[in-house]
Amino acid sequence: MSGVGKTVCVTGASGYIASWLVKLLLQRGYTVKASVRDPSDPKKTQHLLALEGAKERLHLTKANLLEEGCFDSLVDGCEGVFHTASPFYHDVKDPQVELIDPALKGTLNVLGSCAKNPSVKRVVLTSSVAAVAFNGRPRAPDVVVDESWFSDPEFCKQNKLWYVLSKTLAEDAAWKFTKEKGIDMVTINPAMVVGPLLQPTLNTSAAAILNLINGSQTFPNSTFGWVNVKDVANAHIQAFEIPSANGRYCLVESVAHYSEVVKILQELFPAFQLPEKCADDKPFTPTYQVSKERTKSLGIEFIPLKQSIKETVESLMEKKLFTRERGERMSGVGKTVCVTGASGYIASWLVKLLLQRADPKKTEHLLALEGAKERLHLTKANLLEEGCFDSLVDGCEGVFHTASPCYHDAKDPQVELIDPALKGTLNVLCSCAKNPSVKRVVLTSSEAAVAFNGRPRAPDVVVDESWFSDPEFCKQNKLWYALSKTLAEDAAWKFTKEKGIDMVTINPATVIGPLLQPTLNTSAARILNLINGSLTFPNSTFGLVNVKDVANAHIQAFEIPSANGRYYLAESVAHLSEVVKILQELFPAFQLPEKCADDKPFTPTYQVSKERTKSLGIEFIPLKQSIKETVESLKEKKLFTWSIYLLGSQTFPNSTFGWVNVKDVANAHIQAFQIRSANGRYCLVESVAHYSEVVKILQEQFPALQLPEKYADDKPFTPTYQVSKERTKSLGIEFIPLKQSVKEMVESLKEKKLFTCLCFFLAQARARIKSKSTQFELGSLNFY
Repeated sequence: MSGVGKTVCVTGASGYIASWLVKLLLQRGYTVKASVRDPSDPKKTQHLLALEGAKERLHLTKANLLEEGCFDSLVDGCEGVFHTASPFYHDVKDPQVELIDPALKGTLNVLGSCAKNPSVKRVVLTSSVAAVAFNGRPRAPDVVVDESWFSDPEFCKQNKLWYVLSKTLAEDAAWKFTKEKGIDMVTINPAMVVGPLLQPTLNTSAAAILNLINGSQTFPNSTFGWVNVKDVANAHIQAFEIPSANGRYCLVESVAHYSEVVKILQELFPAFQLPEKCADDKPFTPTYQVSKERTKSLGIEFIPLKQSIKETVESLMEKKLFTRERGERMSGVGKTVCVTGASGYIASWLVKLLLQRADPKKTEHLLALEGAKERLHLTKANLLEEGCFDSLVDGCEGVFHTASPCYHDAKDPQVELIDPALKGTLNVLCSCAKNPSVKRVVLTSSEAAVAFNGRPRAPDVVVDESWFSDPEFCKQNKLWYALSKTLAEDAAWKFTKEKGIDMVTINPATVIGPLLQPTLNTSAARILNLINGSLTFPNSTFGLVNVKDVANAHIQAFEIPSANGRYYLAESVAHLSEVVKILQELFPAFQLPEKCADDKPFTPTYQVSKERTKSLGIEFIPLKQSIKETVESLKEKKLFTWSIYLLGSQTFPNSTFGWVNVKDVANAHIQAFQIRSANGRYCLVESVAHYSEVVKILQEQFPALQLPEKYADDKPFTPTYQVSKERTKSLGIEFIPLKQSVKEMVESLKEKKLFTCLCFFLAQARARIKSKSTQFELGSLNFY
């Protein structure tokens, strides 16, 4: 449902949930009237005013929850009201003043204003699981909490659960008031909300995560439901937009004890100093279940808890709210390492992650690789020049040797591939042998040095680190890149054994995922070739792995003392036909190859052992996500030039037309000829719709398209009108619905390979509008 042309109100807009709600509403085209306590306070407003669309469609107003009538002007003219404003504190001195009055009276004041304004179609109230689950009923692993549960005010008072009491009383009063006044209200009851922060200040629920990573010696003996803030904000909007939405919706992705949260943090951030014991010696408070049945009707697919925790920590660091110096077991603080070939695909991510592992006080802008100013030193080096790496390696505890060319169409394999890989590796290792500071070398090898030996690969064959590629096999089959990696790794093992150097090799399969470097690398090019207009896909099968997992594995191989030998990294082994299938699911509007490049049987898949990789703590990013990240990154880097941008415009015209399918028009011509009584004029219009409605239909049909989100001027939408179908009925025409017509048009353009012509759609429309023409044709539609 598009919000274009609609106005809604959000109270408490500077808050954690509300900030995300405002962001998503603006993205959907809504005009947002929002209340904040102090519009002049940049800490409360700057992050809101910086949102896309805020300049045109966000209006901030000062409001006081306890002032009756304060929300009248804010609510006036709004179709929807999202009441999120309610204080969330646990250590209050006066619960009545600090929590209960703002929650209860504030809610009734907002609803009072809604009752005065007939424009309001629905109110969405931000309640909480706090208003659901605190009633003295036992919670255990076999107990399912759902929306029929209500917290008991007396139980809350007895246990001094003041925040819980405030939410319980506020929601109860809201239901009574809206029933009496006939207001359509839906409540969203989220559990503990985590995920990225938009606001610059720390909120209570994010603080629960911060406390675990900020030096605490213990974790609380508490069990909560957890949910991502983005899912909560999205649920608010769905609850407003879906006509059948009603009642309460409990939002909980997972129920987990704090010990489980600590475990997840340990897996995600193994270098962090985390609490190892519970705050008391009592049995852990039990987990329980929360029903997701009603939430399914809102179309919410919850973000997993692990991802939510990761996003929370990364956001705390980005917002400079996590300032503790982390003295971890293998912290990067104070240590110097060397990375060769740092501008490469894997190496760029390796540098980024190494900087992130260091002192956060010196890495204020990690996402932009800031911190590099103080601690990243770039040096020119030639792989073939002996001794060139001596000064680079000097003083380093770890050396990551990633530099090695990756070409598949080399004209002179010896010069372009083998010499740089083999001699370059030995030159780096020689420099390491001269420097006693070097504790470990991590060498970026490849699957190419593992699997090319003539041994059959089939679905029941498991390839592991004990496999080595055969140089003779590589030469016979002209696998020059595989030969270069095989010779280089073999020479490295012999040299390090002779010199007593501690070395670990990382042998990744085909590496995909987001690019940091501005240029296209060989492995990402494999994905680009599939989406860039190719008519066929290669008959090839290989392992695939995300570049972030590869970079992380390098660091883990350096930091974990017991790491040794080889680590073969492959999340999945897939034929390119499977990759095409995933691309089709992710980007249904893409024109993808439909057949293989040859008629031979598909090269078989095989298995890759992950046993050794587990010891590095790597939990692989799924292939589908890796492919998605690759394509999105190619677009971001402007390396994907095939247009999937509908109409090539940021705006749509402020115009209203009648629309009809070309097949109906052709049929009407024939009917007008064949029916003897036909006479005069026949207006053919299935629907009259503004361009905003057409954009909405396109968004529903082809969600991968980047569509214009706003219209070309600030005037009111040109109105719709009706077109009589009385005379057309006599021709026996049953119009094809507009939604189907739009779908057919886009599919026809794809089939005819005219998809890029869509960029002329608006230009043609505008030209016709300027010339005051009332009709034009494109593809398989007539436009009136």
